[in-house]
Amino acid sequence: MILGIDVGGTHTDGVLVKKENTNSQMVYKIDSTNKVVTDHDNLKKSIIKVLDNLTETIDNKKIERIVLSTTLVTNVIYEEKYDPVGMILIPGPGLNPEYLKYGEENIILDGYVDHRGKEVKTISKKEIKNALNKLKNKGINKVAVVGKFSIRNPIQEQKVKKVIEKEKYDFEILTLGHKLSGNLNFNRRIITAYYNTAVSDVHHDFISSIERTLKKRNINSDIYLLKCDGGTISLNKSREIPIKTVNSGPAASIMGTMVLNKNKKTGVALDIGGTTTDIGLLIKGEPAFMPKGIKINGYPSLIRGLYSVSIPVGGDSEVYVENRKIKVGPQRKGPAAALGGSSPTPTDALLVLEEIKKDKNYSFEYNIEKAKSSLLSLIEKLDNDSNFDIKTIAEIIVEKVSEKIKSSIINILDTLRNKPVYTISELLESPEINPKFLIGIGGPASSLIDIIAKKLHYSPELPKHSKVANAVGAAFSHPTLETTVRADTARGQLDIVEAGIHRKITDKSFDIDKAENLAKEWTLKRFGSEEYPVEITTKESFNVIRNFRTLGKIIEVKAQIKPGQIAALKGGKIIL
Repeated sequence: MILGIDVGGTHTDGVLVKKENTNSQMVYKIDSTNKVVTDHDNLKKSIIKVLDNLTETIDNKKIERIVLSTTLVTNVIYEEKYDPVGMILIPGPGLNPEYLKYGEENIILDGYVDHRGKEVKTISKKEIKNALNKLKNKGINKVAVVGKFSIRNPIQEQKVKKVIEKEKYDFEILTLGHKLSGNLNFNRRIITAYYNTAVSDVHHDFISSIERTLKKRNINSDIYLLKCDGGTISLNKSREIPIKTVNSGPAASIMGTMVLNKNKKTGVALDIGGTTTDIGLLIKGEPAFMPKGIKINGYPSLIRGLYSVSIPVGGDSEVYVENRKIKVGPQRKGPAAALGGSSPTPTDALLVLEEIKKDKNYSFEYNIEKAKSSLLSLIEKLDNDSNFDIKTIAEIIVEKVSEKIKSSIINILDTLRNKPVYTISELLESPEINPKFLIGIGGPASSLIDIIAKKLHYSPELPKHSKVANAVGAAFSHPTLETTVRADTARGQLDIVEAGIHRKITDKSFDIDKAENLAKEWTLKRFGSEEYPVEITTKESFNVIRNFRTLGKIIEVKAQIKPGQIAALKGGKIIL
């Protein structure tokens, strides 16, 4: 059995998937689903409540796999619920250090590794100790060390770590920038290292508590977290780079869309939640991708992710009157009035218009009278010359929500049409992005998808299990991995970046084909299994020329296990 659980801003959803062999084929069947209100002060409590509801009548020892998609890391960042981070930066010449600084405390070390990985200027132990003492004196216990070209040679980042260990500095968290990604970009690496360090302790506490709770329930299955690239990472491996789980909610919605939608055409995926609406793009059935990195708190990072844009409008957005006009969002002040909230919401408007039907699968008891009362409270604040009734108010609210979503989709498509677009398989230099359908998931989608699709002239699609699609996406996603192999044959240097290997090349005939084989080999080694296919995503080779002589080549190859459905890759069949 497989459990998929998604912690959303408003609800926590879960699905239980049963596996069975039928005619020598593995069949994956969604057996049951569950939805509860998210407890923002205790996300673990929400997860366990869904888990207990789904496993009430089964033997927990039969659970083979649990995948969680949580808002934990995202919430910690956006709510700034973290301690100060000390940034130790090693930029070398050519950049004004003032433009690189980020966060609460920054110290610049006077060392230098060049773009080919040669250490040009060493860092003294005394300078490192002075930096570390300064951080300790300021009460900073979280540290990130980032060198500009550390993925080509991490010697200076590692030297700082050795001083910390040898001198017994008791920093709680230490992030080394070269471990975060195989891609170059100093500014992105600084941002990524900062947030990885900031969220680590909260993340560690969370996953440790999840492990203890599952152990008490006699659940000894493999446990994974969903990353923002649509792939999974084991709970234990996520300890090193927890920032990879940021934006896991939007990734879950897109992966859920892939599972539930069998249409291989180009379309827009729309996840309408209580707090936000996540907009994704499927190009010929595959998600658009951001291989250089998503934005974290508005800043570009090195964390690969599926293309998704979140807008602050959802079923629980606050509806209010400003200058005698109805406004919707962006803030949320709790649940719908019909569920005990203090303010009217689009959900209340949909209830008044009888667009929300009672669902026997979920135990939410809406109070229609409170929904009506909340909308009536708006009338007295509107233009006195207007003759509004409660139905008109509700229609205006729904129109504003659907118009906001429609306009956002149009703006996103206009932006993407003007630049190359990646899917999880390939780069599309001149993409034809002409969506034909709008697939809706999330609680309010069943009430809004037809309205928004009509505005866009798309075909609306509302798949089965759309209300728990994020949990479906989590349940069926398999692990992902990327490996970068870079060789400088002129210097005789080989880097298998994500594996932490930096060594001399002993093979005089090393070429791009051997680099490709190494990338595939190490991807499988790091993954620990050969059950998923490895593909090459980048393959480049440049001559190193000096004094009109070719001295060697610089070769770079990237391999990946790309995002996808666990059932499809194992030859299985999904029954929804």
